[in-house]
Amino acid sequence: RPLTEDEIFARKSLDELNNEKVLGDAFFALDSAQIGDDQKPALQKDVEWLKRWSSTKVMVEGHADSRGTPEYNLALGEKRAGAVRTYLVNLGVDADRITVVSKGKEAPVCSEETEDCWQKNRRAHFTGQ
Repeated sequence: RPLTEDEIFARKSLDELNNEKVLGDAFFALDSAQIGDDQKPALQKDVEWLKRWSSTKVMVEGHADSRGTPEYNLALGEKRAGAVRTYLVNLGVDADRITVVSKGKEAPVCSEETEDCWQKNRRAHFTGQ
């Protein structure tokens, strides 16, 4: 018999799941940890996935763009990751399944000094734990 969806999922490593990008990032405005209305649909999909795979634990990394001091960006990254965690918990995901960490401006996905690039770096990103 073919494997069930649950059996296939159980055999995947966290790296494989991360490569599939099953959980979408949330992006933020400059100097903000507010989750914009335009980001809520992606996070609601993340909630559905987390509820479906209820044994999975995730880490939310908060990221900032290259502007500002390292200290400021670490604090902002923490607020962004925390805002996403709070949002997921408010939609029914168990808080024990989500840890947060701030990467500040130390792990950009884009390194150009342009608004388009900065926008990509102002994010909360999911990884396995």
